[in-house]
Amino acid sequence: MESGSVSIELPVATIRPWEQLLRDVRDLEAGLDARIAQYMQFVQPAGGAGGAAADQQQRTQLETEITTVLGDFDAALAEMTETVRHDRGSKRVLERHQGMYSDYVREFQRYQSNVRAALSRSELLGGAARAGPADVADRDRLVGERAQIDQAHTDIDMVLEQAFRVHHDLGEQRSIISGATARMVSVSERIPGINMLLGRIRSRKRREKVVLAVVITICASILLYVLT
Repeated sequence: MESGSVSIELPVATIRPWEQLLRDVRDLEAGLDARIAQYMQFVQPAGGAGGAAADQQQRTQLETEITTVLGDFDAALAEMTETVRHDRGSKRVLERHQGMYSDYVREFQRYQSNVRAALSRSELLGGAARAGPADVADRDRLVGERAQIDQAHTDIDMVLEQAFRVHHDLGEQRSIISGATARMVSVSERIPGINMLLGRIRSRKRREKVVLAVVITICASILLYVLT
């Protein structure tokens, strides 16, 4: 199985919302955790012809399911990559889930190799290999550690998502403030011209009043001269 992911160019209209992609990826990771933990039991195969046949059928089914979920995980990461490319998602969250995908692939491949080695050893020993208490305890411990890691990853996702939203809101506020500042500068640039125009209008009115006063004075003087 190839561990590398293939870049898929998706139309923007077909990309699902970032929140939905995060939920789907987390569900896929939870499904992988449960299946891989179940797959670990085959590292120490049970003996007996009937038990071996049942184990083989269950193991084959689990391998198919894990491979399918990994394929869905890879496709979801491709969608997340396109979302981040269009500035609609968090690059750090994407990189972390890409790292988790690579870890799942390596872990599954390692368990596959261990299972095959255990099956070969079981065949050589005639089915004498059994899972002892120590093996069961180790498996339970690994499952518990995986659950703690998953919870930590979920908490980190929530924190990063909140940080992404705050960053997005701050970007919108910065755009609004920049627009308001630009409008204020534009108005301030126009005010000197308006003030100059108003000043000219006031000066013209004063001249008209002076001329009108002079004319009235001359007319009054002529009238007084005529009457006297």
